[in-house]
Amino acid sequence: MKFGTIPFVNMAPYYHFLSSRWLDEHQVVSGNPRQLGALAKTNKLDAAPFSYVDGMELVSGGEFEWLDSMGIAGYGPIRSILLVGAASPKDLAGRSVAVSPQTATTVRLMEVLLRQKHGIGDFQMAPPEDPTPFRLLIGDEALRRKLQQGGAEPQMDLSEEWTQWTGKPFVFARWAVRKSLPLRDRMRLAVSVRSALELSLGDLEDVSRAQSERTGLPQAELMAYLKAIRFNLGPAELAGADAFAEKLGLT
Repeated sequence: MKFGTIPFVNMAPYYHFLSSRWLDEHQVVSGNPRQLGALAKTNKLDAAPFSYVDGMELVSGGEFEWLDSMGIAGYGPIRSILLVGAASPKDLAGRSVAVSPQTATTVRLMEVLLRQKHGIGDFQMAPPEDPTPFRLLIGDEALRRKLQQGGAEPQMDLSEEWTQWTGKPFVFARWAVRKSLPLRDRMRLAVSVRSALELSLGDLEDVSRAQSERTGLPQAELMAYLKAIRFNLGPAELAGADAFAEKLGLT
């Protein structure tokens, strides 16, 4: 099995306690969410926590299915999905926003919020190297910016924006697996990842310590960050995902 990993703090609970034996039995590919989605679409990856937009495309295409009910969701501020530089959404009218190339979901969320919530349709997408002061950041880059800049610059947490607008959580990523894999392998994957997650949720101190050593960010801040994330996607989270799909015109 070709198994994808994402080197973000918010994904660490899925991998921290996976046994080395289990990992040795599979081909492990590390990449950002957008890269893993591209690999899956070209038959180079069998399972991963995919950016939700990519996951929807893979599952609707018939080659993948959701793996259990595991993912990444936020209810209110999540601190690692930031639109920085704008004190108000109106500041973005007619302006360019440099977007992270690492995920499709956050870019689509920003579009939905600006166009449908705030009525701003004349902003432009720009590559990361664009000098515009407005930037869409995700993952560890956004988390580091949040912890280092604090209130020194305008920052919009897009998870918080979504929840204020809809009253629902937002699903950023969800695990999916290729349906052509043997059922036994898919079941073993689900049990292995679920077991690793439950161990992590029971010992976030150990997980946050390891991620602090990796990133150089304060352990206490990472602990608080991980505690705020919803890793199990229940009815509320899936209702939020359905609401997002509806706003994208996919239902």
